[in-house]
Amino acid sequence: MNNNEFYLLNLWLREHERNLAWLSRRLEIHRVTLSKWKKNNKIPHIGKLAISKVTGATMEQLWEEV
Repeated sequence: MNNNEFYLLNLWLREHERNLAWLSRRLEIHRVTLSKWKKNNKIPHIGKLAISKVTGATMEQLWEEV
């Protein structure tokens, strides 16, 4: 298991030709918030749920530990 919370999310974004700016717009949160999550390697659970909803990917696809 990869300890980087963004590893599978980054793979999904790359595969779908998206980036963090796109994700922040879809989540309607400031890009700096995503940058802080990435810097701290910690995505709040509610953030994970929202990311799953906007990407259409399951929690299991984006975060192995779920």
